[in-house]
Amino acid sequence: MADSVLNKQTGLSGEEVVTRAVQFFSTESWRTTSQSPRAATFEGRPPIPWFMMLMTIIGYLCCIVPGIIMYFVVVKKMRRFQNLVVTTTPMSKGTEVVVTYPSHAKKLAERFLAALPELS
Repeated sequence: MADSVLNKQTGLSGEEVVTRAVQFFSTESWRTTSQSPRAATFEGRPPIPWFMMLMTIIGYLCCIVPGIIMYFVVVKKMRRFQNLVVTTTPMSKGTEVVVTYPSHAKKLAERFLAALPELS
């Protein structure tokens, strides 16, 4: 899966944006893996689709072998960590914020950028 990018210009300093990002994404079950004054990296897992979980349970009920196959093919593949990165670049009157995120975190990244004040 390719990561997507959103950006926004804000009147806050880069350190303030990174601090807000750590507070925001930590409450949303993303773990901070690295942090600097101009960037922060968060690690999270995508949600497993309910249909795939149902298919795995049905596989276990029918026979052990299909359930084990579904577990290794689907669930193990879906449970790997993915990164969300917030970087800041200073500008003359504020800061440009760039959020690089996996596809399942699009709404979360949009909510974070919406919470930042506009550049005035």
